[in-house]
Amino acid sequence: MVEAFGGSLNLGLFILTLVGGAYYGYRCLFASKAFVDQYGFGDGAIFMTRFAGSCVGASVIVGVVVLLVGPQGAWPIVAFGFVQSLIATIFGYMTINSEWAKTEGVSATPEGYLAPLGFAIINGILMFNMSDILYG
Repeated sequence: MVEAFGGSLNLGLFILTLVGGAYYGYRCLFASKAFVDQYGFGDGAIFMTRFAGSCVGASVIVGVVVLLVGPQGAWPIVAFGFVQSLIATIFGYMTINSEWAKTEGVSATPEGYLAPLGFAIINGILMFNMSDILYG
């Protein structure tokens, strides 16, 4: 498995994206109330929180399949993770620094753009390190 990913660093980074995605996917899908309460979004945000969690959860499931069958040809999957994380970083930063963040009861934290930034960096490293494998 290590060889298929081009080394232990790449495999470890790939697994890190799965663990991080599983964490946020679980929080959005199965601990929705606690998640929206933590940030003061209100119960009205539970539907969209679960919708976002379904996207993250699907990415994790596809990532587990890649882990099991190998990353050859999985460039679109890693590219999707990179682009999605980059968009989330930009809009997360804009949102955290907007009037919305000043809404009473909302607890806006830099996690809203720092977590996706971390995922973008990791996926960027994977795309660079594994380009010959991912294009398979």
